[in-house]
Amino acid sequence: MERLAVPWLFLGPSGSGKLTEARTTIEQALDTTIALPLETKILPVGDGYEARIFTSPHHFEIDIPTLSMQDKQIIADLLTTFFASTDVFHALRSSSRKLVILRRAHSLSLPAAQRVRAILHQYVFPPDAVGMIWMTAREITGPLALLLDGFCVKRIPRLSFDAWSSAVPDNYKTREAYEATEGRIDRALSLSALFPTGCSSYPRRLQDYYDELIACFLSKGGRAPSLGLFPWIRSCVYQMLSFCQTGPEIIDSCAAAIERAFAKHPVKSSSAATDGDGGGGPLLWKLMTTLAAAEPHTSYRTPLALEMMLLNLYEDIRLATAPVVASSSIQPATAPSKKRTSVASKKPKPSPTNTVVFTST
Repeated sequence: MERLAVPWLFLGPSGSGKLTEARTTIEQALDTTIALPLETKILPVGDGYEARIFTSPHHFEIDIPTLSMQDKQIIADLLTTFFASTDVFHALRSSSRKLVILRRAHSLSLPAAQRVRAILHQYVFPPDAVGMIWMTAREITGPLALLLDGFCVKRIPRLSFDAWSSAVPDNYKTREAYEATEGRIDRALSLSALFPTGCSSYPRRLQDYYDELIACFLSKGGRAPSLGLFPWIRSCVYQMLSFCQTGPEIIDSCAAAIERAFAKHPVKSSSAATDGDGGGGPLLWKLMTTLAAAEPHTSYRTPLALEMMLLNLYEDIRLATAPVVASSSIQPATAPSKKRTSVASKKPKPSPTNTVVFTST
């Protein structure tokens, strides 16, 4: 029971088992089994808003990216409803404290994190408090850092190849499959259900789209933009949003693509020499600074913020790079095929129904 009275933050990469570890902790502390899938309920909050809640007899779960308009009082009202009410859905059998798990807390906006902080002081930190909050997150973001001092952090690393291969079908126990599924057992099992005899080629990852996008930006270094750039940027933004990723996840994917591009293909700078940091020098620093200054709003302003971010990245590359990219292997993305989505297409086509695309969970 003492383990349930500690605010835990389970930190690790996607698919590493953070939520599973949290549920296992509850099961071990209460000597019980949590039936999956959890029951889903819709709870009205505020002025016409609704929140999807996952419930068990012992705890609640809230998936942060599914909450619209985080900047409003939705999270504060939702947690207050849980902790202040004598009976929410059903009485919890875990302890005198009501346990709530905030899933994917790295998606919290700054106003939402500030309100969660107030809830912690009111309902969690006092010795006789009635509530308890746990969180899962892939990384420590700026808003999440505001809450970090109130939690015990438990890091969940990516599964090793040996641990991963012990839980997947024999046809997928290869290094290629391990890298293609990013060490996630659930993805390997999903592929096995669709292709029992194995895969000759693995589904494209969402990260592949961002890698192509950044490569396309770098291939246009030094060129003055045309009017066609702006509708193309907008189409890229809505393609990103169609992946059901949050603003911080989109920015993280762009950062990973930039790091990978500069590690593989040194880029000539027209303004300053490189500094030996992966071939990027001042340009790499400038691009990362632009990403750090981006504001991934969790509302209707998200598309505008992402458009501004991409335009700033394009302008940074245009002003800092020579007209010809140093590596000829960086080329604009090819035209879309029937089974691939290309960033070079002015009107990206949706993936066919028989194409498997991994999405973040």
